[in-house]
Order: sequence, then C-alpha cells, then structure tokens
Amino acid sequence: MGLPARLVHADVTATEFEESWSQIPWRFRLAIVFVAPLYGAYLYLTATRESIGKTLKTEDVPSSHDEARADLMPELEEVMLAGRDAKLVAALESLMDVEAPKTVGIVYGAAHMKAVTNLLIGKYRYRIGESEWLTVFDYGNA
Repeated sequence: MGLPARLVHADVTATEFEESWSQIPWRFRLAIVFVAPLYGAYLYLTATRESIGKTLKTEDVPSSHDEARADLMPELEEVMLAGRDAKLVAALESLMDVEAPKTVGIVYGAAHMKAVTNLLIGKYRYRIGESEWLTVFDYGNA
C-alpha cells in the first residue's frame, strides 16, 4: 500500500495501568487472578472458534451484559475500557487538529471503537459515506 506511516502510541502505559489496577478492590483483583486461568482452561477444553466469535462481537449500543458488567465492577470497567478509551480519543483529537487530509488506521480492540465513532460522529460531525471492515481475527470460520 505504500502509505507513509507514523506510529502513535494511544494506550495507557504500564505505570498508568498499575495505578488504575491498584484502585480495584483487592477481593476483585484476587478473584480475577484465580478465575481468569480457570475460565481460560474451560474455554480451551470446551469452546469452538464459532462460540468464541459469537461472544466477541460488538455493537454500537451497549448490551444488557455490558451494562451489568459495568455496574458490577465499575473500577474494572475504568481500567479495561474507559481509561484506555480516553487515551485513544485524546490521540485522535490531536490528529484532528491538523488540516491536511489523512488516512488513519486504528489498531485497537473492537470494544474501543464505540469511543472512536462517538468522537467522530458526535464532536466532529463526521458522516459515514463509505466504510470497509477489515477483519483481523476471524473466529467464526473454521
């Protein structure tokens, strides 16, 4: 493709993550440390590419599952999503200040794209004229 590229690190640093992580109550951190490997082992033994793909989809509107997760552990939501979204949005806003047309590629998880679309459509009044979805991982087809 030959596009000139400039890498912009738009995620939290390790220090920022550790600082946010320490704000999560210790009992939740402990539960995550013990439950995550068990859940990973369960998925390894039982999940299919299709079942994993179905759980990884994302929509523009938060699902009841998304809202329940955010209500259960708002601190975890802040660490994993909101704090990282804020850094991503700030990086995009710094690119928006430049007048010249540009192509921007965003390599971030799909859950973070809600923040991107909210910024572009809400604040900058972008309208979607044409779109192309680039699939990085395809869990749906074996």
